[in-house]
Amino acid sequence: MKTTQIESLTDLTRKGTSIEFFSAYQERDIERMMALFDPNGEFWLMPLGPDPQGTIGELGRNFWTGVIGAFPDIDNTVDKVTADGDKIICNVALFGTQTADFAGITSKGLRFNSDHIFIFRFNEDDRITAVAIDWDHASFQHQLGA
Repeated sequence: MKTTQIESLTDLTRKGTSIEFFSAYQERDIERMMALFDPNGEFWLMPLGPDPQGTIGELGRNFWTGVIGAFPDIDNTVDKVTADGDKIICNVALFGTQTADFAGITSKGLRFNSDHIFIFRFNEDDRITAVAIDWDHASFQHQLGA
């Protein structure tokens, strides 16, 4: 007997929005990335503290601008996308070559390849109102020679 799982239109829409974010990230298109978010939503880099550090419109924009500037070949592979209530959880591999100093890490021209988990929270209008990002920060630093 074959089991069929039917996803709701809401889940499919939110998954599509999440994939659109990673497509824009691959193209290094900050404006397209930011258009998917409520700019007042919470931005949380989980390895850096137990609570969100700022808003998506300010800290998120500055963070992604910095990443793209320091890793001009930044790319990603989305491995898994899961719906869980008002959240979409994306398992993603990020990789790129550092060409400029970033977040206190001096550029040595090294590459990183790091598994990340992005957790996007959506409102009833299917707009992203919060993003939390987790990764192995010690491994990231080690790969870049820090």
